[in-house]
Amino acid sequence: MTDAVEQLIETIREELQWQRDLAAVLENKLDAMRHYDVSRMESLSISEQRLMQGVHVRAQKRHDACQKATAQLLPQHNHKPASASELARVAPEPARAQLLSLTALLREVAEKVQRLNRVNHLSTQRILGHLEHIFKLIAQSGRDIGLYGRAGKKPFVEQYRLVDALA
Repeated sequence: MTDAVEQLIETIREELQWQRDLAAVLENKLDAMRHYDVSRMESLSISEQRLMQGVHVRAQKRHDACQKATAQLLPQHNHKPASASELARVAPEPARAQLLSLTALLREVAEKVQRLNRVNHLSTQRILGHLEHIFKLIAQSGRDIGLYGRAGKKPFVEQYRLVDALA
């Protein structure tokens, strides 16, 4: 097995682990959304951003490793680097089996991350839609919800609560 192929295999393993960690954080974030745990969602969002940056770095490393492995395994393929799956077809055993297995796992985990991102996005959009609806109801109610005006006094003698504004 060549050094470039070994480096590619190691790079894919690293990226696979980062993708798995990201999928776990996204699943936990969905759970936090279900339980209305805002502080947990905030900390998970920070972890998600860190992992996304790490995944991006690993993807770039994988691209560079593919370029090096392409130069060694397919010297006539000089216009652009071959994918890890394409390189697996021409790699010697046992690298071929490892590359095929790792690329399949990476593809599967990346699809899972995309699916979880889609669900998180839709959930967030739905939450924002509910908040927008509540704010519109408050604005349209025309009632005071207990805030003081510029003169330092409440504009109405009666007090209304947020619940009254929604009713």
